[in-house]
Amino acid sequence: MRLPCLTLLTTALFTLACGAPATNTDAGKPAPTLPATPAAPVAPTGSHGAANPHGGDPHGEVKTAPVVRAPVNPTPVTPGGQMRAETLVELGFSVPSEWTRKPGSNPMRLAEYTIPGPGGEVTLVVSRFAGGGGDAAANVARWKTQFTTADGGPITEVKEQTSERAPLKVTTVDVTGTNIAAVTPGAPDRYNEPGSRLLGLIVEGVGDPVFFKAVGPATTLDVWEPAFQKFAGSVTAGK
Repeated sequence: MRLPCLTLLTTALFTLACGAPATNTDAGKPAPTLPATPAAPVAPTGSHGAANPHGGDPHGEVKTAPVVRAPVNPTPVTPGGQMRAETLVELGFSVPSEWTRKPGSNPMRLAEYTIPGPGGEVTLVVSRFAGGGGDAAANVARWKTQFTTADGGPITEVKEQTSERAPLKVTTVDVTGTNIAAVTPGAPDRYNEPGSRLLGLIVEGVGDPVFFKAVGPATTLDVWEPAFQKFAGSVTAGK
C-alpha cells in the first residue's frame, strides 16, 4: 500500500522541477557600457559678452530678435534760435531753450537732455567715465560700429571735426544709417532702427573726457543739426 504514496511523491517532485524559473545566464555579468553622452558645446565668448561690452564685431550674428522702439511723443517743432547757458562739471556751454535738462538716469550719466521733434523725442546723454573711457579717436571708431548702411554694410565714413580751444579739444561726430547698438552695454539684444542719426561731442582737456551723445530718428535730429553745431561751438572750460 506504500507504492501509491511513493508515486505521488515522485510526481510532486517532478512537477516542482519543471515549474522552477529559468536560470538567468547573465547573472553576475557586468552591465554593458553605454557610450557617454557628449557634453553640450560651450558657447564662445563673442562680441556681446558681458565681460567686454565694447569688444568684438557688432556686425556679427545676432542671437535675439532686434529691438525697434516706437517713437516717443512725436511733435512738429521749429527751433526758435534762443539758447540758454548751462554748466556741468568743468564745462560751460549753451543749449537750445527747447531742450529739457534732467538728472542722469544712471551713475555714469552726468545729465540728460530731451530733444523734441517730428520723429519722436531723442535723449542727449552726457557721460564721463572714471579712467577716461578712451580718447576721441577710439570712441569715434566704436560709435561707427553701432551703425550700418541701409543695406547692412559697415559704416566706413563719418562726419568728424576737431577744434582746439585751449585747454580744450572738442570733436564733433555725425553718423547716419541703421542703429544697431546694444540695447544695454554687453547685452545680446540690439536695436534695428533704420533712418537713425548720431550727433556726438567729445570734450577733452579738463580731466577725464566728457561725452555728449544723441542717437535717434534722423527726422528729429535733422531739425536740430544747426543748433547742435552752435551748442558744440559754445563749449568752454570753466563755469
